[in-house]
Amino acid sequence: MTEAEGMTAEGNRTEELINAIGTSLGEPSVAVVGCGGAGSNIVHGIYWKSNRVETVAINTDEERLRAIDAHKKVLIGKDVSFGRDAGGYPEVGEHCAEKAREVIREALKGYDIVFVVAGMGGGTGTGVAPVVASVSREINAVTFAVPITPFDHEGERRKKIASDGVARLKEQANFTVVLDNNKVIELAADMPMSEALKIVDRSVLRIIESVCSQTSSYVSNMVQDIMGYSDAVDESAPTPPSDLQEEHMIHADFDTMFDNFGPSMFG
Repeated sequence: MTEAEGMTAEGNRTEELINAIGTSLGEPSVAVVGCGGAGSNIVHGIYWKSNRVETVAINTDEERLRAIDAHKKVLIGKDVSFGRDAGGYPEVGEHCAEKAREVIREALKGYDIVFVVAGMGGGTGTGVAPVVASVSREINAVTFAVPITPFDHEGERRKKIASDGVARLKEQANFTVVLDNNKVIELAADMPMSEALKIVDRSVLRIIESVCSQTSSYVSNMVQDIMGYSDAVDESAPTPPSDLQEEHMIHADFDTMFDNFGPSMFG
């Protein structure tokens, strides 16, 4: 074999190794879970706008759940709320979610990253979201909470419920991004309300796309690091190490990866 042929063969082996490692790692599986009416509406929009994630809608309101699109729909608490909303009581939403904990776990199984999206201040979203985040952490998914707080004109009771709900949600999630509806009014003072609210939807999608892009870049860099290591290994090695599995390589350093975002970005 000539020197040129040897270099070509080595280049081909390196390319095969990169492909093998990339296939082994893959891209993490991402789910966006909408809790309650507002969360499910946002998930409906993401279902049609993004092909990078799967969507899950969880609600006590059967009619509203039937009206939206999502990859998975989970009706909870039918024996409690009889297919209606939680009546503005978070404890009812939480009770329904706790009773359906195993059903929720099954819906989230297999995802590496889970976004929990909910409008705060009502019964279902406020009560269900912390339970969903808790289940997500139990299955070792990196969990992002995206609570949306109410407008000031919705009243002090709703604001207090929202504040308590956000605090409970933060306790369960790895990272939390709070979106304030009042900021929407400031940014979109001249827009019709229907158009202004779309800013919230776009903000949620932007957060998700940002994390997905960061994750893809991280996996790509990981492959390059592995290849740098492989250059120091006997060139006769025919295959990558057998323990280069997704659960070892990706999950091991997710917390380190997301440290780059920091609390200042995610609140």
